[in-house]
Amino acid sequence: MAKEDIFSKINFRDYNNELENILEQKDFSSDVKNLLLSMLYKIENGYQDYEMVKVNVSTKKNFLKKIIQIIQKECQQINLIKPLSEESKELEEKQVNYLIDKEKGIISVYPNERMVLEALVTLNQKEIEIEDKYELFSIGLKDVLTVGNRMNLVEVIRDFNGWSWDITTSQMESKNINIVYQNLLLLLGNQFLKKWLTDDISQEEEETFLPNNEILRSKYNNSFGLTQAEVQKEEKIDYVQAMQNLLCKKYGEELGKLFVEQFIKTVIAIGSNRNQIQKQKIIEKQKEIQQMLTLMQDNKKYLESLSKRKKEINLYIKKIDTWLNNETLLKEEYQERNRKLPNKEKIFSVSHLKIMLDKERKSLLEEIKECNKQMEPKEFVSKKNELEEKLQFFESIGVKETEKVDATKQIDLLQNIFLDCFLEKVKKAEGKKDIHNIIYELRYYEQIPYRQKQEEQGKQENQENRDRQQKIKQVEKELIKKACYAKLLTTFSDQEELNETILANQFQSKIINLENTIYLLKYHKGILKIQIYDGTIEEETKEIPITKKVELQVKLNKKIKLWE
Repeated sequence: MAKEDIFSKINFRDYNNELENILEQKDFSSDVKNLLLSMLYKIENGYQDYEMVKVNVSTKKNFLKKIIQIIQKECQQINLIKPLSEESKELEEKQVNYLIDKEKGIISVYPNERMVLEALVTLNQKEIEIEDKYELFSIGLKDVLTVGNRMNLVEVIRDFNGWSWDITTSQMESKNINIVYQNLLLLLGNQFLKKWLTDDISQEEEETFLPNNEILRSKYNNSFGLTQAEVQKEEKIDYVQAMQNLLCKKYGEELGKLFVEQFIKTVIAIGSNRNQIQKQKIIEKQKEIQQMLTLMQDNKKYLESLSKRKKEINLYIKKIDTWLNNETLLKEEYQERNRKLPNKEKIFSVSHLKIMLDKERKSLLEEIKECNKQMEPKEFVSKKNELEEKLQFFESIGVKETEKVDATKQIDLLQNIFLDCFLEKVKKAEGKKDIHNIIYELRYYEQIPYRQKQEEQGKQENQENRDRQQKIKQVEKELIKKACYAKLLTTFSDQEELNETILANQFQSKIINLENTIYLLKYHKGILKIQIYDGTIEEETKEIPITKKVELQVKLNKKIKLWE
């Protein structure tokens, strides 16, 4: 009889007991056990508010289940490190709050609930597989996804304490990565990102194994032309392409493609500032394109280079043909290759090498065809235009050897496209539930911090950020209009601009449950004062200058519910 899944009937009131039962089986110190119980209590205590404010989250049950599973199945040891102790020196040197040994399931961490949660999330994170065609920016992409996911999951106890919502920017690993990740979350949804990060679909499929028998294995490879790793790779989803497809479906083809292009630029900018290898890849690619364009300036030299490459390919194809037609030479080549390869990469057999060489031969023949095409005048022009576009793409990011990339500019550009997509989301919203959720999403988005301190303290804003502010106002206007028409929000005035100004205050509000918001309007000497209440508790007062006569649809000096 299969063992019952203890998580299938988790009750929110006894999650503590479930964890205690697991901790009884673990060789953790009492301090560690108490810290884990305290951490889970904080998650449960703040989750309702977190779920309400953010919208795009897993259910509390699934979130708790996942954390308990990590503790049960993946975490074998937790070492609590006291600040300023001898053990803390490594953490201080690396400027981190925890260290992870994934193979052994060991966590070394400061005694803090948020840090422990982040360490558990990190322990559970799998290596994200990126398609080879995105190899140029794969480091930056993995960084944005993994770091963004970590910050996203610890937010429940970082910013929520059970009675208030307070965004703690000092505890964010990267504000830049956070806003980019939240863009993805708001446009693609939680389920899509969960699949991308955990590859749930491929985990549910059966693993593909090669037959043990060499003859069967040879037939298997001959049929499919793929190694075990290649077969498994074929089953993987191209999530970058899937992302573009979903964005195009939701927000239109033009916006979907624009967002992905700018997303890649932003990932490259952030990644180049965080990782020297990522930066060097982009610089080398730019040099390669520039060299090719320089070569193409002289048609004769370019054609000569193509002819030279064709000769090299033909010589190697002859070598392959020699190996394939001579069993003795094929065995020698098999032994020579295996001698140079590490054990885990060694070729299975001579017959397997034969299949590999056959695939390589076909690939080289395709390259010859491509060289022949490039010799045609039309293709030459097309290739040159393509290279110029690529160079322009990279130059617009501004990756240079000795300078930091202006990542903020790329993020601002991404925000403008994000807001165009979000406006489409508002326009397509149907029914009160959709509009309700989008109001919360927009409120959450407007409060995401990401700009650098000097910019926040008054540095002149760039054009991209001014465009962003205008687009936010445009989204607010459309959303308010739709919410009032649906009788979701109270209409305070038939004068559209004033009504929007009054209702837009909620997008800057920290009141967790917006439905509890109450406005009390007072007018005195050309100033309309709005006293904002969270139920019976006064939160703040806003003032709106009134320069001409206005008509209100609500009474002054009377408390009015913001949401109908």
